[in-house]
Amino acid sequence: MKTLTPEESMNTCVRCGACRGVCPTLDITGREADGPRGRVLMARSLINGEIPVNSEIKEQLDRCLLCSACVDACPIDVQVPDIVMLAKERIAATIEAPSSQMEKSDIRQPTYPVRTFKDYFFEKVLPNQKRLNTVGNLLWMYQKSGLRTVVKGLGIMKLFPEQMRMMEEITPAILPPSKRKSHPVYTPRENEEKQSKGKVAFFQGCIMDVMFRETNDNSIKLLSKTGFDVVTPSEQMCCGALHHHNGKKEKTMELAKANIEAFEKAEVDYIISNAGGCGAALAEYAELFRDDPTWLERAKKFSAKIRDISEIVHEKGDMPKTAGNGERVTFQPSCHLQYVMKVKDAPAKLVKQVSETEYVELPDKKFCCGSAGIYNLLQPKLANDILDKKMKNVKSTNSAVLITANPGCYLQMKLGIHREGMQDVIEAQHVVDYLIHSIERAEKK
Repeated sequence: MKTLTPEESMNTCVRCGACRGVCPTLDITGREADGPRGRVLMARSLINGEIPVNSEIKEQLDRCLLCSACVDACPIDVQVPDIVMLAKERIAATIEAPSSQMEKSDIRQPTYPVRTFKDYFFEKVLPNQKRLNTVGNLLWMYQKSGLRTVVKGLGIMKLFPEQMRMMEEITPAILPPSKRKSHPVYTPRENEEKQSKGKVAFFQGCIMDVMFRETNDNSIKLLSKTGFDVVTPSEQMCCGALHHHNGKKEKTMELAKANIEAFEKAEVDYIISNAGGCGAALAEYAELFRDDPTWLERAKKFSAKIRDISEIVHEKGDMPKTAGNGERVTFQPSCHLQYVMKVKDAPAKLVKQVSETEYVELPDKKFCCGSAGIYNLLQPKLANDILDKKMKNVKSTNSAVLITANPGCYLQMKLGIHREGMQDVIEAQHVVDYLIHSIERAEKK
């Protein structure tokens, strides 16, 4: 079946309402404008030039989590996130246009310092691993030097918005520079006497490799322990998801080309991601280049190899013995993992295999947790409302461990635990870290 372009897809919506029951923002506000049907109508009107770019349309489209739950529920696969992102590209082009064109819109231009910082972050920091490592070094020094205590003691954090203060509280401990050196380009399977389960490449991500370096190290370790030979290309770049979601399509394509070239050289069976958001972005490279015949075939081959680590380990890996501590465990799925990559059960199935644990299903797990990249920073009130509802369901499970499969979900659920004052009751863990700890526990017995 031919995949429709966003322009074609936006004209196929018949407003049947199948999407209403799965939209997190509509679930909170009850407003049609905060639901998929309302956003498709607004985006279509803007794209067709029926209404001008204005602040109200921008605000409503920015409130979309881009979680893709609506696409999963839609009987005719209306690609709501793609439609919203196309409209956001038009808005971004208007904002960045000369002042004479900006006058046609009531959207206020961001202040020069804000615009400069945002542009530098997206153009110069995220795509550059050396600069990201420098940021990591600064964060590590801030956490370990006592500066963090001084900053809090002087009340400096009170100058920042509440959401940023809370995110600072839950920021993971950054590993020291000595433990954040480049990954080995090649890591063989742990038991080389057994036949290899396949040669795979590991996608390390950008922020992931700084803030969640231990999870990345554990991911390579898990792949090796389950029988895979692992290549980690040093030339790989940021996946481009945040750029794409913010209307920066040209930069997204630039990063995609660099990744396609880097992983082509690796000559592997699969390309493995441990972050649902990154994996979904990589899997959609073929869609990104649909109008570029020079890169389309290469992008298709690249995207066809993308797998989430839980999926590849569950389907093809040789999982070692695992052991828990008698804890009760629940799982919050990643939206992009379950709705875009279509990996709905693999993480939970792996967790259920861990002996001496009790797995409890999380009610309404179909709903997003409110993270959605940096959505929780850009739309804090709505993100927190979504999170508060999610935490009621988490509480009902009486679990000691809350498993996630995406760094954004991990931080958001950790934020929810912090907001509820449940730090001594439940902890959030990435599924990879939980599995490695379970394997190591079993090895000691």
